[in-house]
Order: sequence, then structure tokens, then C-alpha cells
Amino acid sequence: MVTLKWIDETDFGYYALCPEAGVAAWDGTEALDACSAYVGRVGLAGHGDVLVLGGEPLPATYLDRQMTFVRWYAAVDDSGLEHAVDQAMGSDGWEDAIEISLGGSYRLMDCLNDGEGVTETDTIRIHIPQGRYLVQSLFIEPSSDEQFMLERLVGL
Repeated sequence: MVTLKWIDETDFGYYALCPEAGVAAWDGTEALDACSAYVGRVGLAGHGDVLVLGGEPLPATYLDRQMTFVRWYAAVDDSGLEHAVDQAMGSDGWEDAIEISLGGSYRLMDCLNDGEGVTETDTIRIHIPQGRYLVQSLFIEPSSDEQFMLERLVGL
């Protein structure tokens, strides 16, 4: 079993997938225009697109093999999460959200954090292959006491 790193550093409820090279330039207000949607996209001058995920202040992680962001609604632990996400990959309930161009090293972080104050423990480092992606969302309930929100990246 892989130990997952979770971040739970948002009171506001939104996370930004910021290009690592642009973290210091992030001032924490860029994502406000995208915060009316559950999944959004904003541009960071000189650094490309930033994916914004949110809605509620929930812990978040990223499953690299499935290219899927996970937000923890309810569960005793995350021991069965990867299996549940694998099972959900074949679901026809995925909802298309946005298309976005991504590629390289990123930090998943609270979207309102000033990038200059961000530390390694405040973020999850993520590498995404260069490409254009469709972001799809799905709410799963692997059991009666487990609930997770998923957003996956599907290459176009």
C-alpha cells in the first residue's frame, strides 16, 4: 500500500495546481475569477494555465498513476482509496468540466496562499506530461461511510 500525502491547508475551499516555476509569482488572488465553478482555469502570466479545484475546504491528494485529484469528504482512512478510484475509472458517470493545457512540474496548493510563503509541507509536488487534457469530475461512495470527489485528467 502506498502512503498518500494529503494537504488540508485551505479554509477557503479552493486549490490551485500552479506551475512550480510560477509559485513565487502567485499572489493568492489569481484564482478568484475561477472560484464560481467547481473546476476552473486561470492563466498565470508567463507560466501558462493553472487548474483550480474547489467548492469546500476538504483535504486533497493526487493519484499519479490514475492522473486523478481526490478530495476527502468522508472516510475513516484512505486504505481502500486507490482500489476505489481504479473501480471508478470505468464509470459512465464522469462529467466533463474544462479543457486545459498542462505539462511539467506543478504544486497543488491553497489557491489563496501567497506563493512566496508556500513551503514544501503546504503543497503536493505533481509532474504532468505535456499535453491538452479534459478534466472530468465524479463523486464516489465506495462504501456507506466513504465519500470522495474525483477530478481526473484525460489526454486529448
